Amino acid sequence: MKIRNCTVSLFALMASLSTQAAEIYKENDGSFVDLYGRLGFNISNKKTGDTQGDFDGRLGVSGRQVVNDTVSVIGLAQYQVNSAEYANNVEGENDSLTARYVWAGLDMSEYGKITGGRVSSGLIMFTDIGDVFASSDVSTGRQARKIDPTAVQVFRQDGTVQYQNTFGNIDFSTAYIIGNNTSDLDYGYNSALRYTLDMGSAGKLTPVIAFQKTRAKQSENSRTNGADTFTYGGLGTRYYLDSLMLGLLYSQDTVTYTNGYADSKDKNWEFTAVYDINSDWAVRTGYRYLNNEGGDDLELRDTTFEVQYKLTPRSSIYTAYVMRNGHDGKNVMTGRTVSFGGSSASESFYHAGLRYEF
Repeated sequence: MKIRNCTVSLFALMASLSTQAAEIYKENDGSFVDLYGRLGFNISNKKTGDTQGDFDGRLGVSGRQVVNDTVSVIGLAQYQVNSAEYANNVEGENDSLTARYVWAGLDMSEYGKITGGRVSSGLIMFTDIGDVFASSDVSTGRQARKIDPTAVQVFRQDGTVQYQNTFGNIDFSTAYIIGNNTSDLDYGYNSALRYTLDMGSAGKLTPVIAFQKTRAKQSENSRTNGADTFTYGGLGTRYYLDSLMLGLLYSQDTVTYTNGYADSKDKNWEFTAVYDINSDWAVRTGYRYLNNEGGDDLELRDTTFEVQYKLTPRSSIYTAYVMRNGHDGKNVMTGRTVSFGGSSASESFYHAGLRYEF
């Protein structure tokens, strides 16, 4: 496996979402506008227990406008059909195009990058350790949405101002989350740090630490239902050796309340393994254990097996089976069942999909 430089480039972070972009505009000074996207179709019994098919569509535009030898204006907007934002009723109707990332900023070369908006968070350095499957959802930091409804993932929130840079083998990110009228947020901040240790023929190790804290704005129209603070921390690493990649992470987060409810604490362990058999075939496996105490009592015990066949460098067929041996939780306020990723924590499911990226 070829190991790319572990540089916290905003465009490199987005490269995990699309393998190649279509050039719309380019200038000799390095300014450009690119279009990229993803089209796919998935067959699964994940959400209903019965086999059903779902369209997968994602479209984005990214750009760079050179100011001088040091500074460039950069920006990105990415939209998806039926994205996770619907789960929180943040915007849009079902099957409409909803914003996942929308940000603009300055790339100041060796002085780092500053971006603002719904940014590509530096926390992705940590969450990507477990986020390797086409068939599963991110569980680490899932309670962030209780404080900020726009945080459908802990690494995707409105009203964020972020600074990122690389110092030798260290990739660093820090952000202040201002929030907006949709977020119901008083304030928030996060930070992530990754170190790349090159051990020569013994491989590469990339340990990561991450932290975030957010606080809700308590008001008459608040949608946080008394949730007051969210405190999140994680430690993990990836190990690379030739065609093998191993990942391990641990995270925990706590939500506190102002209305007398007990603190809700998630503890989350994840192990992942990816092996590129050759240029056409890759196999992935992983185990996830999540346990909640004091809140909805959700428990996840997921074992995932996934196979990818690359039809071309930009299109793949994925097949997967996820064995679930956990149990659903219960919302302490409404009494409603709490599942995960649209399906029961105790019901196994299969997934097959065709994905084309450009």
